[in-house]
Formats: sequence, structure tokens, C-alpha cells
Amino acid sequence: MRILILTACLFAALAVTTTAGDLYVPFNPTPPGACNSFPFGVTTTNAGEWRYQFIIPAKYLGARNILITHISFMPCQGNTFTATTFEMSMSHNTIPAAPSMTFAANMPNPKVVIPAGPITYVRTQNTWSTIKLTAPFNYNGKDNLTIELRYKGGALKGSSTVGSDTSVPRNSTYQCYRVLANGTGAYAATTAKSQFSSGMLVIRLTHQGTTLSGTGSPSIGGTVNLGLLAPGDATLPYQVATSLGTGPIPFGSRNLGLTFDSLMIITVQGLLPSVFKNYSGYLGAGGTAVADIVIPQNTGLIGVRLHSAFVTIKSGEPYNFKSISNTYSFTIMK
Repeated sequence: MRILILTACLFAALAVTTTAGDLYVPFNPTPPGACNSFPFGVTTTNAGEWRYQFIIPAKYLGARNILITHISFMPCQGNTFTATTFEMSMSHNTIPAAPSMTFAANMPNPKVVIPAGPITYVRTQNTWSTIKLTAPFNYNGKDNLTIELRYKGGALKGSSTVGSDTSVPRNSTYQCYRVLANGTGAYAATTAKSQFSSGMLVIRLTHQGTTLSGTGSPSIGGTVNLGLLAPGDATLPYQVATSLGTGPIPFGSRNLGLTFDSLMIITVQGLLPSVFKNYSGYLGAGGTAVADIVIPQNTGLIGVRLHSAFVTIKSGEPYNFKSISNTYSFTIMK
């Protein structure tokens, strides 16, 4: 019972440090930075109605699965934005260069992350001001990302009627495209009026990721506890593997950072269950699990470097892998 309690406490502590993170696209600015009134600017010209898409290249998002839970903007002036109807959607895309002026073409598989409805968004000057997604978005770690927001009945109460936000400088080399329509009828528009390859708003994406982390003792006779986290894959089967190298092993456009060697075969087939414990099973309701490496009391193992990763399994996904984790590595000590 004492061991079970200690293990539970250990994993709870691990979850606190690994369940969330912030991703800045394309960078984290120093206020006030450049200012841009798109897309929260409300004027008589645009009638408080917009349809706006950010197209973000994969290189700014990191090559790993993350579950996006919040989006934040940094306004140059504090104000309160309201709209009678506001909707946000996200979609993976494989657009090779500049996006289409046809909105639907930039969102081949849209997912509504904030359903259409009224919104009140309080924005603090030079501070990340956050909107929580109603339905988190599971980013696949390999494609570009389109973020679309659209609204009608928009209004601002505060220091600025144009709702300026911190922006990527217009002469920037960052290639984060945006297309937009504004004015009467923009909410339901099918084609954009304007396209820009610079000057988009900087954004912060708060996320939970598919991660493998380790704690415990990497010494001979010790135990390393592997913490599995895949927030978007709760209750799915998982498989952990350990190898002597980082490969990688390609699975389509994704890579598993392990080497296909004898040790990997042993761990996947469960041939040393007293050493590699709980290497397969089902994730819990929170998308978590714990596996262990019990290092034998053998001096010949000192200096050996081990690499571990896990996948979650779902029929119909590419290679039947829903998510692939990062690689966690450590060296066995004396």
C-alpha cells in the first residue's frame, strides 16, 4: 500500500509539471511591439463583422502532438470585445505556399473549437488575454494549422475603437499568412477580400502534449518511472518501447525516435516483464499511465544509454497510431 501511495504521489507531481505548456507563434513579443487592428478592430467601415484566417506553417508549431486548449492575444490597448455571434475553428492543412482566397480551401478538415454564440472577451493592455476553447484541438505534430475566427455584431468598450493587438512587423521574415473579409456579410463570406504574408497577430497557444517523462533513480538496482501523457487519447491502448538508439523509425510523415534493435523487440514483445513493467495497457481517463524500468544490479550496465517512447493505438489512424510521443533518454549510473 505504501508503494502504491508513493507512486500515486509521484505521478501527481509529474502531471503538474508536464500537462500544460505555452507555444508562441511565431515568437513571444516584448510589449508593446507593433500594433495591428485586425481582426478585433470594430469600426463603422467593417460594421463589426469579420471572417479572418491565420495560416501557420508547421515549423512554428513543433513536431509533436499537442492538445490545444486556449488561445491568447496581446492587445496594445485594454478593452472589452463583445459580439452577438462569434465562432472559432481550426484545421490541419498542407498548403505548400500562399493560402487560397477561398476560405474553405484553407480548412480541409475544420473543427469548431468555439461554437457560434455571444462572447465577452476582456482584454488587458500589453498582457496575454486568453480565450478558452470549448472543444480542444488535437494538433498532429506535422501539418500546417489554420485558425479561423469570425463574428458579427462586434463592439468594443474601452480605450480604443480599433482594438489594436501586438503584431508581427510587416517587414518580418516570418511567413504566417492571413486572409480576411470584413464588412457587412463577411461572417458568411466564402472568399476573402485581402491576403497578407506579414503583419499577422502574434498568438499564444496553451496546450497539453503527448509526452513521455521520467523520474526516479537511473542507477543499477534503481527504478526509472516513465510518465505517459496523451490528453487527447484517454482510454486508448498504448505501447511503450525502449531501444539503444534514437533511429528514427519513419511512419509515413511521422517519426518514432527509436532504433529497431533487439532491445526494442524485447520490450514490445514483453519478454522481460520484471525489468520493463507496464509497457502496454490502456491510458486512464486523463490520458495518463505509468511504466517502469527496473534496472538490474549489474555493473556491466553502467554507461548504457536507454531511449524510450510510446504510441497510442487507434484503428483507422495512419499505421493505427493515434499519437507518437517524444523520446525520453537516460544513462544508467553506478
